[in-house]
Amino acid sequence: MRIAIIGGGIAGLTQGIFLRKHGFDVNVYERTPGPESRGHAFLMSQDGIELLESLNVSTDRLLARQKVDLFSLKRPNSEELIKIPLNEWNCLKRVELIQYLTSFYTEENLKFGHEFADFIYDENSNATSVVFTNGATAHADVFIAADGSRSAIREHLFGPTNYSPIQVKEIVGISQYSPNSTYKTFQKIQCADKGLAFGFIPATANECVWFMQYDVRLESGYKINEPADLKEFCFSVLADFPQEVKEVLNNNDFSTSYTWNTRHFDLLNTFHKRNIVLIGDAAHLSLPFTSAGTTNAIRDAAALTEALLNEKNLEDVFNAYYTKRSGELAEHINQGRELKKIFLEPDKYSERGFLLPLISQKYENQRKEKPLAISYFTDPICSTCWIFQPLLRKLHLEYDHAIDISYRMGGLLPDWPSQQGNKIKSPTDAAKLWDNMGKEHNIPMSGEVWINDPLTSSYPPSLAFKAAQLQDDDKALSFLRKIKEQLFIEKKNISNWEHLETAALLAGLDSALLKKDIEGRAKTHFENDLALAKKHGVTVFPSLMVQIDGVPVKLVKGYQTYETIEELIRQYVPSVQKVTNKPTPEALFQRYSIMTEKEFCFLLDLNEGQGRKALLLLESHGIIQRIATEHAEYWEAL
Repeated sequence: MRIAIIGGGIAGLTQGIFLRKHGFDVNVYERTPGPESRGHAFLMSQDGIELLESLNVSTDRLLARQKVDLFSLKRPNSEELIKIPLNEWNCLKRVELIQYLTSFYTEENLKFGHEFADFIYDENSNATSVVFTNGATAHADVFIAADGSRSAIREHLFGPTNYSPIQVKEIVGISQYSPNSTYKTFQKIQCADKGLAFGFIPATANECVWFMQYDVRLESGYKINEPADLKEFCFSVLADFPQEVKEVLNNNDFSTSYTWNTRHFDLLNTFHKRNIVLIGDAAHLSLPFTSAGTTNAIRDAAALTEALLNEKNLEDVFNAYYTKRSGELAEHINQGRELKKIFLEPDKYSERGFLLPLISQKYENQRKEKPLAISYFTDPICSTCWIFQPLLRKLHLEYDHAIDISYRMGGLLPDWPSQQGNKIKSPTDAAKLWDNMGKEHNIPMSGEVWINDPLTSSYPPSLAFKAAQLQDDDKALSFLRKIKEQLFIEKKNISNWEHLETAALLAGLDSALLKKDIEGRAKTHFENDLALAKKHGVTVFPSLMVQIDGVPVKLVKGYQTYETIEELIRQYVPSVQKVTNKPTPEALFQRYSIMTEKEFCFLLDLNEGQGRKALLLLESHGIIQRIATEHAEYWEAL
C-alpha cells in the first residue's frame, strides 16, 4: 500500500515514521522549502513523549525536552490560587522536535516545496494522485492530510470551515530567561477582572517559552504592526504584573515573537472521504488553553496506524480511527470553550471547579458504601501510630473492599503547658521516648527533632491533613504518610509550611488551596474531630471506633495486633473474605515507596529470608535503594 502524507509538520512526520516502522511505503510532502524553523515551544504529556520515543531505535537520536514539575496560577498581586504537581509533563522546542522527526527521513521520502493544489480522481471518486502547485504529482492508494489548522484539503473535502470568532489572541515568544527556582514551574498570572494572562514555562536550562493571552478588545487604541509595537503593547497591558514578567519580556527578541488568532471549529462528523483522511489540526482544532494540540496530533498518528494494521478495508480503517479519537477530542474542544468563557469573564466564573489547563482536578471525595465503617483516631506526631502504620497498610491491601476507614485527628499535643500532668511533659521527654521506641521496634524513628527543632503543637499538621481531605481522601492519606516520614525519618518540624507544602506537592495536592483551607475551612473539620474524640472518650492513640449504619458499636483503644483487628472485622461482618492475591514486590514499592524490611515481609507474608532475598533482587535491578538510619534501615523506591 502506497501512502502519501501531505504536510510535513509534527503530525505528518510522526504519522510517516509510525507507518514506515510497520513496512508501509510512505512519502511525505511539505509545502515549505525546508524543515520548519518557526515556532517556539510547547507542553507535551508523557503519553505523547512515550509515543515519540517508541519510534526511536538509535541511541544517536535524542529527544531534547525539559521536564516541568509544577503548575502555578496567580493573580497579578502575587496571590497564589492554584499550585499543583504536573505528572510527567515536558516542554519541547518545536524546532528541535522537527529536527528529531526529520532525522528519520531521507530526501527520497521527505520532499519539500510541495504545496497542495488538487486531487485526481478515478471513476469511483477515489483519489489516485495528488497535484502540487509546482506541477508535480504523486500517486498513492491512501492520502493523509496533515496540512494544519487552515487545511486546504479539509476545505477541498468538506467545504469552507466554520471557525469560531476570534475573541482571544495569544502572543508567543522565547526568552533568554531562566527562573532561579528548585522546581521547574509552569507559571501563569491571570487577571480577576478582565481577559488577560501571562504565562511562562522553562524550555531549556537557559530559556523559557512565554505567552500572553488577551481579550481582543484590549487591542483598542494600539498599533501592532512591528516588533517595537508588539513590545510596547505587551509592556503596556502588563504594567501591573509582577517584576518577573517584565524580566521575561526584557530578555525576549520581539522580532521572533508572533501573534496567534485563537479559534476552533466543531468536531467533524468524520475525518475522511473515500481514501483521503485528515489528522492533527487539519482534522480538529481546539483552543490553546488545553495545551493538548501536539499530543493529540501524535495520538492521531498512533491511532490511524493501529487501525491500518487491524482493519481489512479502508472504510473500516477510517471509522475505527474516528471512533477511537473523536470522544477525547470532543472533550478537549469543550474544555477549551469552558476555559475561554472563564478567561473572558473571570469576575463571573471561578477557576476552581472547572477543568484547568493540562489536567482535570477533582475536589470532591467519592466514597463507596462498604459493610463496615471504622473511625481511626490518630495524630501526625503519635509515635505508636507510626508503629501501627504497617497494620493499616495491610488492612488496605486485604480488606479495602469491606472496610471504610475514616481518619480523625485526635489532638495529641495542643501545646506543652497542657502536658504537665502527663508522662511526656517536654520535648526532651519526647526525644527519649522516640529513641527508645526506635530501638525496641527496630524502626526508623529519631528523637533528634525534639532537641534541634521541636514542635510546639501537633495542631498545625493536623489542620493540614484535614485541609488535604477536603481535596481528595487518597491524596490526603499519602500526604499524612509523607509528613510522618518527614518527622520520624527526616527529623523535620512538620509545623513549618515549607515541609507541609513539599509533602502536599509530592502527594499530588494543590498546595495553594491547602494553605487557604488550613486558614479557613479545615478548622471546622478539625474541631469536629476533636469534639468526636471527646464525646467517645478517645484519649489514647491510635483508637478504632467501629460503626454499623453510622452507629458506634465498639471502641478499641491503643495498639492492636493484626489478628485482633481481623477478629473484630469478622465479628461484625462474618461473611467477609480478605484479598489473598498479593502484589509483586515491585508493585508493592510502586504503591508504598518507603518500607522497612520488617514491614515489607509483613505485607507480603514472607519470612525474613524470603523478604531479604526479594529486597536484594529489587536493589540489584535499580528499583529500590537501602537507607540506614540511627535505629534501623529502610528501603526506598527509586
